[in-house]
Amino acid sequence: MAQVKVECLPVGEMGVNCYIVENTQTRQCLIVDPGASGARILSLLGERKPCAVLLTHGHFDHIGAVDEVCSSLQVPLYIHRGDLDKLTDPYANVGRIFGVELTVNTPGIPLEDGDVIDDAGFPVKVLHTPGHSEGSVCYLLPCDAGIITGDTLFAHGYGRTDFSDGSFMKLKASLRTLFHLSPRMTAYPGHDEPGVVGRDKAEDA
Repeated sequence: MAQVKVECLPVGEMGVNCYIVENTQTRQCLIVDPGASGARILSLLGERKPCAVLLTHGHFDHIGAVDEVCSSLQVPLYIHRGDLDKLTDPYANVGRIFGVELTVNTPGIPLEDGDVIDDAGFPVKVLHTPGHSEGSVCYLLPCDAGIITGDTLFAHGYGRTDFSDGSFMKLKASLRTLFHLSPRMTAYPGHDEPGVVGRDKAEDA
């Protein structure tokens, strides 16, 4: 089984965590949420072999460097079907609310709950976790490497639900799913420091 390493690079004015998830045996990697600073992200790759870009959701602060990264590396872009419209609509991706007119030209490959992405030689499971946005997802990594939670779950809280397709009820259900994961694992959020989510089997009573 491949060994998986997660490296974080905060980018942009909102400090979005861009993650490079590496197969340490083959040096293949995935890039998650390239929100800004495309040149810095490309430089950080070094000798690694990028295979795809994954988005946890389509808000403007998480997609700002998608075109630069995808076009430079010639890799596909994955995003949940529920957030596809955010790639091309500054209102939907809430950029317009913050005075940012941002769209993405790279076509997104639509994801569904339960899909498995294995482009980098290890399986990444897609968990649909709506609430912060309709198409928010978390990426469950293999080999006890943790889970990338985007803006669904932070180390000390959870994502806001007051955008047009946000839903506090859906977010509560999504958080319940994450809290029942087993075993307990590192949660890599869209902003700030990592946390922990899930529970050990001994606590399942």
